[in-house]
Amino acid sequence: MATPEQQRSRPTRISAADFRALAGRKSTAKPRIKHRAWTAKLDKGPQQPFKLRLPFLPPSINKLFTTVRDPQSGVVKRVLSQKARRIRRLIAAMIDREMNPDALYELHLDIYLSCYTRKGKVRKVDLTNRVKFIEDCVCTALGIDDSHIFRVVLNKHDSEDEVTEIKLNEIDQQSGREAA
Repeated sequence: MATPEQQRSRPTRISAADFRALAGRKSTAKPRIKHRAWTAKLDKGPQQPFKLRLPFLPPSINKLFTTVRDPQSGVVKRVLSQKARRIRRLIAAMIDREMNPDALYELHLDIYLSCYTRKGKVRKVDLTNRVKFIEDCVCTALGIDDSHIFRVVLNKHDSEDEVTEIKLNEIDQQSGREAA
């Protein structure tokens, strides 16, 4: 058995922020932290294609946004869902370089998922409403404008595991003009 000196006592005081949180009130606003600027170096020479493999499917447009009401002002807003914000941060953390912002690019998306139901019928999975979110996340993290994507290739593959493979190739200016 523990002696009375060894037993922990309950705290007699809590902070004001903890009290407000326990009372169900909003805690005071925390000061915004200024994060360090992006430090990846830009390669001016010929670039290797960018490749990224995600162990999940990107969220569809239907699951991308949520509606929230600001409790003080009552204003209704459409914001990114928590899952979409998490995926955006994850993709940004996985990318450790920048690409030439003046070049033109071709985006390849290979999405692996089970395409058939148990009865053998084709599952109704719309992949085109998943492309824009992934394109925006990858382009923002790489430091390029998504208007420089001149070609998008989307492939659906039948697989047991849900995987998204992203590949970004630089294309020459002449073939980019032909694509436009």
